[in-house]
Formats: sequence, structure tokens, C-alpha cells
Amino acid sequence: MDNTRFPYDDDTWPDDRPGSEAPLVRKQAYEIIEAVLAGTDPEGAEVRERLREHVAAHPGNPEAALHEHLVFTRSLARQANNRQANNRPNPNRQDVHRPAAGEQISVPGRGQAAIEAILHGGMLVTAFQPVHDLGRGGVIGAEALTRFLWEEDGSGAGSWFKNAAAVGLGADLEFSALQAAVAAAQDLPHHLVVALNLSPAVCLDPRLPGFLERAPLGPSRIMLELTEPLQSGQLGPLLDILTPLRNSGMGLAVDEAGTDAASMRHIRSLRPDLIKIGRDLVAGIDADPSRQYLVADLVEFGRQTGAALAAVGIETAAELAVLTRLAVAAGQGHFLGRPTIDVKEWAIWADPATAVQYRHGRHTAGWPPQPDGH
Repeated sequence: MDNTRFPYDDDTWPDDRPGSEAPLVRKQAYEIIEAVLAGTDPEGAEVRERLREHVAAHPGNPEAALHEHLVFTRSLARQANNRQANNRPNPNRQDVHRPAAGEQISVPGRGQAAIEAILHGGMLVTAFQPVHDLGRGGVIGAEALTRFLWEEDGSGAGSWFKNAAAVGLGADLEFSALQAAVAAAQDLPHHLVVALNLSPAVCLDPRLPGFLERAPLGPSRIMLELTEPLQSGQLGPLLDILTPLRNSGMGLAVDEAGTDAASMRHIRSLRPDLIKIGRDLVAGIDADPSRQYLVADLVEFGRQTGAALAAVGIETAAELAVLTRLAVAAGQGHFLGRPTIDVKEWAIWADPATAVQYRHGRHTAGWPPQPDGH
């Protein structure tokens, strides 16, 4: 039996607890169930019938129904994986098939059947993490982070995307996540820029420009965030795709920028608005002069290329103080605000003082905030 817990997978639902996310999750669960049951494709008839049974078994608890439905789907996927494993040649025989170099083996329970069920049912939601202006204070943006309904902390999201890519569904899952993100972003305070994570491969997908054109967000509110290093031959085509998008007002961020020569060359060519540094540089920077020198160099590199620097994974006041002193323009992390799916928490980011500071910065210096904080 699968022991994965669904948020609030108990007999008592915490609707009345302060800060509870249950009402939002429940609404999303209802919407997902309705969307799945509205399907008419013959291939999905059995899936829809099973879902109806699960809903009937949990009246008033759509979250539990979806959880049970997912467990059933993952069970089917495991059975399929087991059948494939049983059909593999005996490793002691000479005709054994050995995986080729780089071949990826899907994680049990996260195989093609489970991924297709997610795509068909839209079983993911978006959490947003606030991005703060470290020079002037206040929330100026929010990064969209994918959360699967049964993994509210996002700990398993990476493996889902990895395995989706391994079975040829990586772009489809990314687009599903993007769709959820732009839909949820309509409930964010309207002054916030929304960072949308996407791989270079999805940037090159011909569906992307049309998707962004139809997105219910103005171009000036969208920050495209590249989450992976570029591969050989991607830079030229990527520039061809990104140039008109950026001319329309969209921003560009490079995630987890490295300090190797290839990464620096790509940044000079892409000329992003934002260069993000990860937790590996931020962790303990207050006690590590070498990291401080490296971040200072990256801030200067950003000045030379017209990009601001943003720090990810800020977890202590000491880290925040050093990053602010080093003129890192923006930051996010658990110390500043955890990712959340709670609309009530998003509303807090619309503090009037924050909005005024943001508008001042937007009109005088542009987005993102300049490294000198003005």
C-alpha cells in the first residue's frame, strides 16, 4: 500500500484553523475532478469511472477522493513497471540488455502512466514564494513553484519532471505547470512580477510564444526564469525566441548561475535582467569571506552586463545582512517567506508601502531593481 500522505488526509478537515490551506486545496480538488469527469475521450473512460467511484466513497472530501485516485493510478504504473521488469532478460544470461550510458530508468510510481494521469487530471497546483527588494524592502515579485497535490512541500517535484522528460513528456508537464502558474497568478497582488520557471528546451518549444501571448498576465509582469544550463547549439535559437518576447516587455532571469567560462559567455549573450545565485553560495556567507568575494564579483559582473543579482535560499538574518551589504538587489528564502498556496498570505504582499516603493522603482530604474538599490 502507498503510504504517501495527502495534505489534510485525515478524518478531520482543518477548515477553521488559522491560516489553513484546506479551503483552497478543496476548491482546486473539485475543479480537477470536474475537469477529469468532463472528458469524452474513449481511452479515459475507465479512468473517469474509477474517479467517480472514489468520489462516491468520499462524499464532501474531494481531496481524499483525488488522493485515492492517484494511489490507484500509481498502483497501475507500478504493475506496469513490474511487468516490464519481469520481462527483462535474466542478468546471468549472456543476452542481457544493459542500459546504455545516460539511459534513465523511471522511478516506480512516477512512470509514464502516472505522469499521463497528472497531465490528464491537472493534479498540480502552484505555490508562490515572495521575492524581496533587499535595498528598499518590500515584496516586488513572486516565483511560481509547482506543487503536486499529494506533495505539498515540493520535495518530489524535481523527480516528477525528470521522469517526465525520460519518457518524452517533459515539455507537456512543464506546460501544464506553466498553465497552473499563470492561472493562479491572477490572485496575486497586481504589482508583483511573476517568475515562471522553464527549461531551455521548453523555451525552444514552438508552443511557448502562443502560450505566453494568451496568458492572463501582462508581459511586463512576466519574468522567464531559465532553470538549466544551455546545451551546445541552443544559444542562437534561444535568442531568436527570447528577443521578441523581451521586446514585448517580459524579463529574463538565469537561475543558479555558475562561474565557469561557458556560463559567463552565455550570460553575456543572453543579457538577462536578473542573475540568480543559489543556496550553495548563500549558505553561511556571513562566516565565509571567500563566498563574499565571489558574490561581490558576481554583483560587479551583473553591473557590466546590465543585470541585477538575486539570492535564493536566504535562511538567516546574518545571511540577509551580508547579501544586502554586498548590494545584492533581491532575495528570497525561508527567512523572508516560505512558498505558499494560501491566497490570504499572497494578499499580505500587497502592503501599500510595498506597492508605492515598487512603483517608484519601476518607473525610475526599471525591473528588476538596480544593484545599487536606487
